[in-house]
Amino acid sequence: MDARILKSILFEYLSGRANPLERKLAEDWIKDPENSETFNQWLYEWEIRSPQFNPDQEQAMARLMDRIHKEGEPDNDESDQKSFSGNPWNLLQIKRFGLIAASVILLVCCGWFSRETIQYKTYETGYGQTTRLYLEDGSRVALNSNSRLKIPRFGFYGDVRTVLLDGEAEFSISHTIDHKRFVVKTSDTFQVEVLGTQFSVFARPRGTKVALNHGKIRIDYSQGENQQHLLMKPGDLATLQKTGAVQVVSNVDTKSLSAWKEQRFVFNATSISEIRSLIEENFGKKVRIANDRIARRTITGNFKTENAEELLKTVSEVLDLDIENKGDSILITDN
Repeated sequence: MDARILKSILFEYLSGRANPLERKLAEDWIKDPENSETFNQWLYEWEIRSPQFNPDQEQAMARLMDRIHKEGEPDNDESDQKSFSGNPWNLLQIKRFGLIAASVILLVCCGWFSRETIQYKTYETGYGQTTRLYLEDGSRVALNSNSRLKIPRFGFYGDVRTVLLDGEAEFSISHTIDHKRFVVKTSDTFQVEVLGTQFSVFARPRGTKVALNHGKIRIDYSQGENQQHLLMKPGDLATLQKTGAVQVVSNVDTKSLSAWKEQRFVFNATSISEIRSLIEENFGKKVRIANDRIARRTITGNFKTENAEELLKTVSEVLDLDIENKGDSILITDN
């Protein structure tokens, strides 16, 4: 179907003016996950054209859910039950269904559609990949491999610029005229808040770290039932402990922590056990270590590499270890 005709039908559907055939066409199209990105774009365009458009996404979502609860049931007024006739593309007044119907179908029937789907666009890297992003406020982000960054789909509205990170990234944040804060959330209990600065965030299953290159940032985190705050200065490295506490080390070479942007790994008395974790996180390659003695051995140096095999080969030569490919994994043993 012609995209212009489909878009017109969808707008009538969202406005509550679609006839039964148009509703069926719109609902079938919305249910197809392949149409999610186009639907989000058209939904945003329809919202802007509509009187109730509200750039505050939280308020808009609350309004939507309130409408669902109040108007989710079909209207049984017989005067509203109009039969369809004539050209199927004629726009006939039926009943107030609109955005509520679309949202109910998407939220209830199409599992893939959620609050985050509406609000955020996801940028994702695979194993061994890195990418650079330029945000609408002038900020820059370098995203490491096997990482996901969610950015507000419709721009930074309100008093806070919030993004969601799962993985590892370096941020260079632009200061705004209105001093709007920039927040990187890694979980419901940990976030980094800045005004204008450059810093790196590591947020993976084995831990969370924040390194400040220059500027000033504040870490907000939960320790038990208490909300804690920590101000960082340039050169600080903050690590979230398993207990929920945050440990800070000062005078760290923070730039080395984002060397992955140039496909480099900087090791400073780094254990083979930690190198194994880095390889699994960045390249998706399973690494096995023959014994604990090897796992505790450390290495210091600056290594440029583009894949797991090349990095392990260099490490093995320096430490006189043997590397064996075992199908889908790599085994490290004594030479």
